[in-house]
Amino acid sequence: MKTATVKATNVNSLNAQIINILGFSSIAIGTGMALFSANTHAAEAFDACPTEAFIVQTPSGIPKTFGVELGTGSYTVLSPDMGINKALNGVGFSYLDNYLYGWDYENATVGKVGKDYQVEPLTITKDSAAANQDFYVGDVAIDQNVWYGYRKGVGLFTVPLDGNDHPMNIVSGSKANATYRITDFAFHPSNGFLYAVTNGSTGTLIKIDPSTGAHENLGNVITKDSGSFTFGAQFFDPDGNLYLSNNGDGNVFKVNVDADTPQAELFSYGPSSTSNDGARCALAEVPVGDSVDFGDAPDTYGTLIDSNGARHGIVGNMKLGSVVDNESDGYPAPLSDDESDGIDDDDGISMPTGFEIGENAMLIVTTQGDAAFLNGWIDWNQNGEFDTDEKVIAARSLNAGTTTLSIDVPNWAKTGETWARFRLSSVADLLPTGGVSDGEVEDYPITVTETGITISYYPSSSEYTTLAYEDLYPNQGDFDMNDVVMQLRISQFSKNDMVRRVAFDAQLVAMGAAYHNGFAVQLPDVGRGNVQESAIEWSMQGVKQTTSPLEENQTNAVLLFSQDLWQHATPGNGCLYFRTEPGCGTQYRATWQMTVPFIDSVHVDDMPEFPYDPFIFATPGTDHGLAAKNITDGQNPGRKLEIHLKNKAPTDLFDTRFLGMHDDASAASQGQYFQDQNGMSWAIEVPDSWQHPAENQRVDSAYIEFIEFAADETGETKPYWYLNAQDSLIFKD
Repeated sequence: MKTATVKATNVNSLNAQIINILGFSSIAIGTGMALFSANTHAAEAFDACPTEAFIVQTPSGIPKTFGVELGTGSYTVLSPDMGINKALNGVGFSYLDNYLYGWDYENATVGKVGKDYQVEPLTITKDSAAANQDFYVGDVAIDQNVWYGYRKGVGLFTVPLDGNDHPMNIVSGSKANATYRITDFAFHPSNGFLYAVTNGSTGTLIKIDPSTGAHENLGNVITKDSGSFTFGAQFFDPDGNLYLSNNGDGNVFKVNVDADTPQAELFSYGPSSTSNDGARCALAEVPVGDSVDFGDAPDTYGTLIDSNGARHGIVGNMKLGSVVDNESDGYPAPLSDDESDGIDDDDGISMPTGFEIGENAMLIVTTQGDAAFLNGWIDWNQNGEFDTDEKVIAARSLNAGTTTLSIDVPNWAKTGETWARFRLSSVADLLPTGGVSDGEVEDYPITVTETGITISYYPSSSEYTTLAYEDLYPNQGDFDMNDVVMQLRISQFSKNDMVRRVAFDAQLVAMGAAYHNGFAVQLPDVGRGNVQESAIEWSMQGVKQTTSPLEENQTNAVLLFSQDLWQHATPGNGCLYFRTEPGCGTQYRATWQMTVPFIDSVHVDDMPEFPYDPFIFATPGTDHGLAAKNITDGQNPGRKLEIHLKNKAPTDLFDTRFLGMHDDASAASQGQYFQDQNGMSWAIEVPDSWQHPAENQRVDSAYIEFIEFAADETGETKPYWYLNAQDSLIFKD
C-alpha cells in the first residue's frame, strides 16, 4: 500500500512536471483520451436560472465573459480572464446543474464554468468521427444534462455532463444531415428541438431534430441590404423567442420561432466582436431592468416592452433636457408616465415654429452629459408607425447644451394630429424601437397644418367624366363602347402653382364584356419615384386598402384601381353583363377613392393634361381571345395588352407588337396610338355623365355625329356629339 501510494504520487508529480515544462494544461494520452492536471476544481454553480445572458468573446486570444441585460443591451464584464488561452465556444447553460458548458479550444474538450468564470476541462472520450475537431456550435439540452456540438460536414455530437464518465458520441445519421452553415444554435424551452438562424445577407430560420441532425427550413427571417450577418450567439427565453447576437455590430435581434411567419426585429444593441458566443437559461424571463426610460406615444409606435418599445438604460448624465425618469414599462398615451408620476421628463425638445406642410420647422434641442447622437422620427402619414422614410434626424452628433435644428415638413405629410419621437444615445444609428444601454427617449404629440392650397377639379367638384372602352382591340369588334364604362373625377392640390398631390374618385358604371379587364391611371411624365408610396391613401367600396396601388417596373407613375373589374360587379338575374342590356339596370356602383402625394411638387405646367391617362388592361391569367394570344406567343396577354385613349402612349408593360395589328393603325413615331385608319379609337372620354350604347349597338350608330368627331384630329368637329343620341340604341336604367 505504501509503495503503491508513493508510485502514484510520483506519477502525478511526473505528469505535473511534464505539463509545467511543456507549458500545457493538458496532454493527450492514447486515442481520443484527454488527461488534465490535478489542480482543476469544481467552482460553485450559478444561482438558479440567472436572467442575464452570457456572452463569451475572445479579444487577443483570451476569452472574456460579459453579462448582457437583454432589455436594453447594457452589458458588464463578468470576467476578463477565464483561465485559458484560447476560445471557449459552443456555450450553453445547463438548467439541471446551473453551470455553463462550452468547447474549450485550448484543451480540445468540453469545459465547465461556474460562478468564478474559470474553465474546468472535462475528461472526455472522443468519438473517432470527432478526432481533431473543434466546435463553435453548441448548447445544453433542457430536459437532459447533455451538451450538443455541431460541425458542418462532420455531424452532431453529444457529451453527457453528469458523473465522471463523459463519452463523446456522434448522433446516428447526423453526418449525412450536417449540411447547414450556422455559428450557434439553441434548444427551445419546451419542444425539445434545436433552432438556429443561418449567416449571410439573408438569415434563414431552421429547426433541427437533435435525434438525427435533420433540419427543416422555416423561411427567411432577416435581410441585410449590404454586408452579411454572423449570428455567433443564439439563445431562447421561456416564450419561444430566439435571440440572435450579430458579431459585427453587437445588435441583438428577436424572433418568435412559434409564430406562423417568424420575422426578426432589432431588440437591443449589445457588445460586438469578431469572436462571439452566448448562452442563457432558456427558462428565465427577460427582465426590463432596474433603471430604464421608456417613451409614451401610443403603443402602435412601439412603447410597451411587449411591443419592443423604445427604451434606454439610465446611466451617467446623458439625457434630453434636465429630467429623465425610470419606468418599469412604457405608459402609452393618454396614460403617459408624466400623468402617472406628475413628472414631465419630455423637456429636451421645443418646437417654436409648428409644422406646416412644405415648409421648414425649427427644433431647439437641449442635452446634458457626454457628446451623443440624436435620432428623430415624425409620423407624417399618420399610420400609427414610424416608417423608414419618416426619419427626420439621423445620427446627429450633439455636445451638451442647446442646438437649433431645421427639418423639412414633406409635401406628402397629412394634416392633423400625429406623434414625434426623439432618441439620444452614444449609439449613432438607432431605430425608433428597441433597447439601448444609455440616453433617453422622448415622445411628443404634434399638429401638422397646411395653408394656401388651391384645388383644381376635373371636370368639376360635383361631376364625373365618363370613360368608355371597347376591349376587342386590336380588332374593332362590335364597337359598342360599353365593355368597360367608368366615371372619374380628379382633384389636383397645389400651392404657388406647384402640385403636391392628386386625388381620384372613380366608379364603375357598366360592363358589357365577357373578358376580364382591370383599370388603371398613368401619370405621363410623372416619375414613379416621385410618388410617396407609403403615404398613398385609397379605399375600395369604402374599405381602406393596405396594399400599394403603385405599379412596379414602370417609369411613369401607374396606379392600379383593380386587376379585375368583374370582382366588383354582378350581372343580375337573367343578365349576361352589368348595365348594358334591357331590364338589367341597377343603382349599384363600385367606387374607389385614392390620394397620391408627390415627394417633390410638380409645376402645374408640367402636369399631364386632364384626365391624365386612364386605361384598361387584360386581367392577368385570363383569356382575351385568339387574336391577342397570337400576338403574345400563344399566351394569355395579361398586362401586355392595354387600351388607352386616342393618342395616349402605353406604359412600359405594354407589348408594342399589338401596334399596327388587325384594325389598329397606330404610328408611334408620329405620336398616334389606339386608332384605326378612320381615326376611330378603342377608348373615348365624355366629359359628362353619359348614356352608353346598349349591348351590340355601335357607338357610331347610337351617336351618329361620332364619325365626324373621330375623323377630325383636332376634335373641333361635332365636339358635343354625345348629346345627340338615337334614343332606341342607348342603355336605359
